[in-house]
Amino acid sequence: MLFSVKLGYTLMKKMPRVLVILNSLISIFLLIFLLVGCYKPNQSSTYLVRYKFNDDSPLYSVISKQFSSKPSTKGLEKVNILSGYMGVCIDNIPSNYYKNATDKASTVCFNRKKVDDMQIYDDLTIKIFSFGYQNSSKQTDSSDINILGLAHQNSAEIVHPYILMVVVIFTILLFGITTYAAIPKLPYKDYTQRVLMGLTALTAFLWTIGAIWAHVAINASASLVPRASMNIMKVHKGRKSQTMTWFAFAFMLINCFIIWMIYFRDRKELDEKLDDVKSVGNPFSNKYSSDSNTLTSV
Repeated sequence: MLFSVKLGYTLMKKMPRVLVILNSLISIFLLIFLLVGCYKPNQSSTYLVRYKFNDDSPLYSVISKQFSSKPSTKGLEKVNILSGYMGVCIDNIPSNYYKNATDKASTVCFNRKKVDDMQIYDDLTIKIFSFGYQNSSKQTDSSDINILGLAHQNSAEIVHPYILMVVVIFTILLFGITTYAAIPKLPYKDYTQRVLMGLTALTAFLWTIGAIWAHVAINASASLVPRASMNIMKVHKGRKSQTMTWFAFAFMLINCFIIWMIYFRDRKELDEKLDDVKSVGNPFSNKYSSDSNTLTSV
């Protein structure tokens, strides 16, 4: 009976660190899946922003006519462009685009910095307006827009994955160090607690910057691109990626609170033990209420 009570007390005392371990493990999976979103076709659902041509736009028929002018590009006006941290995916590619290719995948993904090297990048360029010149050898000029170029700019120039990479590394370190601290009778527990306090605070701070940065970039793109393109394009925010971002952020805040709570709890217990030790040799200490009452009665 005594052993079971002691075991239960030990488990209750270790429960906060176990919760930090579980939160860290969940955060690691969330952040890794968020990082590799749009890097491969089977990860294309974890996108930050999705671009497509607006079929309600008065210019949609013009766009469709341009793509239909070539047999290989017919139907490209229906593609969806997905932008992620590590890559850009093109979804709903028509089968006629691949010509004689055997692998006619409807979804392809590229590295975020190598999108403009692909043939499909040039094929998705559309000419919106043509201008004529008088008294010039140059007869016409045109205004071009590239939907894939916008996704490329978002992934390569605006939303950088570097903060997310650092946060993933720190979260893995947090998981390992907390696991070490939860194992009894291991040395350097005082140092590990201080490291955990600094690491949780730093990780939460960095991901605060990363999450807000991505949030602002996504909302700015969703608000500005349709207006800047005269409603030629639609922009959809990635709900899945936003949910993963803020859930990971919540777990980091919880971890930071728990680790600092453990520190103050241990300090309080240590102070109480020091008070007990100091009161042992003091006959007039309040720790011995019976002696105090005896002296008062005398």
